[in-house]
Amino acid sequence: MRFAIISNNSKDPEGRYIEKVTGEIEKAGGSVSFSGSYGVDGILPANWHEGVDLILAMGGDGTFLNIAGKTSGLGIPILGINIGSMGFLAAIEVHDSLRAFKKIMNGEFSISQRMTVKAEVYRNSEYRAFTNALNDIVISRVHLSRIVTIETHIDDKYVDTFPGDGIIISTPTGSTGYSLSAGGPVIDHSLELMLITPICPHIMHARPFVTGADSKIRLIVKESDDYRCTLTADGQKGIELMGGDEVHVTRGNEIVKMAYIGDGDLYDTLRNKIYFRKAGGI
Repeated sequence: MRFAIISNNSKDPEGRYIEKVTGEIEKAGGSVSFSGSYGVDGILPANWHEGVDLILAMGGDGTFLNIAGKTSGLGIPILGINIGSMGFLAAIEVHDSLRAFKKIMNGEFSISQRMTVKAEVYRNSEYRAFTNALNDIVISRVHLSRIVTIETHIDDKYVDTFPGDGIIISTPTGSTGYSLSAGGPVIDHSLELMLITPICPHIMHARPFVTGADSKIRLIVKESDDYRCTLTADGQKGIELMGGDEVHVTRGNEIVKMAYIGDGDLYDTLRNKIYFRKAGGI
């Protein structure tokens, strides 16, 4: 089996994790056809993925989401190796990589297909921008002293208007991220749906909403024309919004293939990495 290693250069500036993981892969009987250390805006060289069976994203959750966004169209499974503080999306810890690669070489791993979401921004009914996300699309306020009011529709049916810190539209994968912190439910990652979670809503009755994966969610920034807020995808890619802008969120065009050792037990990961805050390192 041939691997590509993409590491976060802010967490591995000297490349020692790349060196360690490369050695463990070779001990397990695999080979590395590409390795590199990149930042969030790094550009991968042409044809780097040729002949690659598995992409290793080495860093934390932000690294995994960034690399997943860059590589989802390739159809190559991606596996996270945690060298960050928690690494919820990571399948293995770097200190346990030799055992993990031996399992992979023996075929003892599984692949989960994850849906993505797409956000399109409209201003005065004119299309302005779009972005994709594996975890979530978030509209949030910029000014600490001002809330943002968001009118919400599902499939052209009015749901409610939420004044507060913002709103999160997440996939099942993203249900254990920002949405969970904002009071949203844990959703089995194998499902296909979208979750709408208001952030600190300034109304008494606000609750998260679950809708189908093929629904169209329409969000309107119900503020004056000079109001500014921000749309972010997976906590990384930002688009400035103004009062009156509309954001249409639908199922994304890409599927992300995530690799796991064993069966990728969501509830075991929740207990260990969120409840008990266990993480690893060299």
